[in-house]
Amino acid sequence: MQKIFHTKYPDSVSLFILQCIGGERTHILSIIRQCMHHQVFMSLQVRFSNFYECFIDASFNRKFQATLTKMKIRLLPLALLRLTKPIITLSVGFSALTAYILHEGSMSRGWFLLYLGVLLTAAGSSAINQIQEAKQDKMMARTQNRPIPSGQITSLQASVWAFLLVSTGALILWRYSNPMASGLSLTTVLWYNGVYTPLKKITPWAILPGAVVGAIPPAIGWVAAGGALLHPHIVFLCFFFFIGQIPHFWLILLRHSHDYEKGGFPSISTTFTSLQIRRLTFSWTLSTAMAAVCLTLFGIISSTFLAIATVILSIALVISFGRLLQNHSFVNKTFIIMNLYFMLMMIIIILDAVN
Repeated sequence: MQKIFHTKYPDSVSLFILQCIGGERTHILSIIRQCMHHQVFMSLQVRFSNFYECFIDASFNRKFQATLTKMKIRLLPLALLRLTKPIITLSVGFSALTAYILHEGSMSRGWFLLYLGVLLTAAGSSAINQIQEAKQDKMMARTQNRPIPSGQITSLQASVWAFLLVSTGALILWRYSNPMASGLSLTTVLWYNGVYTPLKKITPWAILPGAVVGAIPPAIGWVAAGGALLHPHIVFLCFFFFIGQIPHFWLILLRHSHDYEKGGFPSISTTFTSLQIRRLTFSWTLSTAMAAVCLTLFGIISSTFLAIATVILSIALVISFGRLLQNHSFVNKTFIIMNLYFMLMMIIIILDAVN
């Protein structure tokens, strides 16, 4: 046994342990002196220290991992909410509600379920988009703190969440509105995640087909209220939302062009100068304002007071974007103004419809 032990552990520390175990107590003092002479205790101290450090590290790692797991569980609801891009999805639902009230002429009984169905479907589509662009998001400063690239949630968890949102939203629209409204909501998801998102990685002009996504939610609200899909009112209202999506995208590009390049997205900022992009943005903004004024001519906004308000707002929008032509630093302000403009226009349409 001693031979085996000594062969396996052939150092002076092992010898010390072996002799102690073997009962050679009479030689303990001489062994200690020998150990001290050969610095055996120093070796023991180092080994014990290494063992202690490993034990502490393992214990700390276990506690750290447990704490991290608890934090992830606590932050999971917030991460799931952030996946849905709540500000965008709320506005998408509101555009559908605007068309619904335009047809009904009042806040009729089914407005909440319509809003909920569109909201959930749009939220699921946003979650799918973040799954699709997780790698690109990780490379961009604007998006690297999103739930998936920051590790707050896994792609599998996000996929399950997205499926639940889309399916629930579509089922609500099918059950409480009609199959056409549900079909249009799924069409929006397919177009946004199946056409626009992959196309963004190929060409910077993906915004043109992508703008269709902004035009479909009003159509969902209109058909959910029982309206005909090709009625002139909803056709022109959808056209207004379609036109407005394009300058909205150009503004995002002006704000984050370098980020898009870091993420590997093709950007027109490599082809056009900042001034040329601002001119493009102004042209589409002017078209948006003209489309809004035409809402009064097509009878969508019939109140004289609200029609005047529409014209004033549209002129103010064009003037504010005129400042953008002169100075790039106004891009953040004009982005806020554009979002506010669309919100006010939806409120005007609703007020006109209920009166």
